[in-house]
Amino acid sequence: MPGLEGNLGCPRRMAVFAVFDVIDRLGGEYEKAMAGDIKARLNVLGKTGEYAFAVTELSPEASILHISLLHTMEWLTEEEKQLSLRYLMDTVLYHIDEA
Repeated sequence: MPGLEGNLGCPRRMAVFAVFDVIDRLGGEYEKAMAGDIKARLNVLGKTGEYAFAVTELSPEASILHISLLHTMEWLTEEEKQLSLRYLMDTVLYHIDEA
């Protein structure tokens, strides 16, 4: 299962809200999975997939965002999988910067 993680210069709570906002903007459906994880079905770059998002707190002012691709509805190359993860990470980072 391909994944990506990135350091965020914001509190965990703000990062979690940013993830939900991005999922909503992309018209995705989500559910809370395991403790703290968010599982979402999203159409990213024209392909539908299931993704897992988790945010780990490093300090009150910093956190790490983890995004994993769980399952794709359409065939994706490895490059497309990584591109979809990068797109989601960049979209969340951009949303945090806007706030």
